Amino acid sequence: MKAPGPALSAALLLVLAGPATAQTPPEGFSWYVLNRLNGFYLDVEDPTNRSPLLREVPEGVLTPVEINGDGRTDWLIAWPEEAQFCGTGGCQRSLYVSGEHGFVRAFDRQALELTITPVDGEMRVEAWVHHLECADDRRDCRYAWVWDARIERLVERPASDGRTILNGGPEPLVDLGEETDGQPRMSGDWPPQLAQAWRTGRSTCPSPYTDSGLSTTWPLIREIPDLNGDGLRDWLFTPSPPCGEAEPGFQVWVTSGRGAGPHGEGGQVDMVWEAGPDEGVAFDISRTPVQLQVTSGCDYGLACPGRPLRLDPRTGRFTPAS
Repeated sequence: MKAPGPALSAALLLVLAGPATAQTPPEGFSWYVLNRLNGFYLDVEDPTNRSPLLREVPEGVLTPVEINGDGRTDWLIAWPEEAQFCGTGGCQRSLYVSGEHGFVRAFDRQALELTITPVDGEMRVEAWVHHLECADDRRDCRYAWVWDARIERLVERPASDGRTILNGGPEPLVDLGEETDGQPRMSGDWPPQLAQAWRTGRSTCPSPYTDSGLSTTWPLIREIPDLNGDGLRDWLFTPSPPCGEAEPGFQVWVTSGRGAGPHGEGGQVDMVWEAGPDEGVAFDISRTPVQLQVTSGCDYGLACPGRPLRLDPRTGRFTPAS
């Protein structure tokens, strides 16, 4: 994930509870790393026009780590500091955590620094990212997570800088990129109702800037922390604006768990809040469940004061907290 701004050198800091022991990585990880490193230099017109083929994973690229305490080794790929893996947001780091059916790609994006260290009895993963990825006035921008075995993913924790408010919501942990035809990539983790709303909710409008004379915008879907205490992730949905109309406000959808799989996938979701077009969102991750806040009247780049909301158990919707 590349963010605009001044170039910054990438660094990897790995802090473990104890020294990592020498281990042989699973063959699939070695093959994946070598395939990406060697494939970048392929010249299809002249395959000999390249640097020598790598036949062994460079030292320091594949590191055994322990994230979830299940006794099975997890693996961190610290991609080399080369152009294809690095940008102003740092270099790509790929973290794979052992799960019930193999490994889960838990983190895969650029970071200026990544740390893994025990904090309050939990193995804390913390990333230092480009400051433009934080919707406030921070220059040193950090996010932190711990592993949740039930849903097999990393969930938010306060970072070492002490900040507990996520203005604008959490940053994606895995950079999925886009499809080659320009259509955003649909996530298989979306609940069925949101997936259907995304498929049918695009807006195609006249545009003088495209060859076809048309431009298509898609709804935006973002995963957010658990708001109702059921242990499952919840969602922000922003409809695409009708042609010639203003951007609509976002919607908050909460996963109820009805019909969900063992890790919360595919469960029933219900819309519990619909914001106005000029409102933003923030989350207080120091609370359990996480507190939803609505922000407004804030200039870009400044920390926005949030109005806390509470979930009304009678209606199942959020209302302003008293």
